Amino acid sequence: MNTIILQAINMLATLILGSDVFTRVLGVVQRWADKEISSAEKRAGVLDEIEIIGLKLSKSLANLAIELAVTYTKKASDLKTDEKVK
Repeated sequence: MNTIILQAINMLATLILGSDVFTRVLGVVQRWADKEISSAEKRAGVLDEIEIIGLKLSKSLANLAIELAVTYTKKASDLKTDEKVK
């Protein structure tokens, strides 16, 4: 099931944002994911880094990209955990 969700997120993000933008935002989110800070601080850091690397996104598209990347990261982690259990 997680594989299907990952494919759906990737397809949706690619259609809305473009594959390059989603790949770059996903990398940023993954870099910030394990930091020992609050979610609000992570989000602020991700938004700052998105701007620093030159992605020109409206606030709503940046937030959508972040949410898709966070969900993708969590589902990918769940999939790895499921594979280890088998």
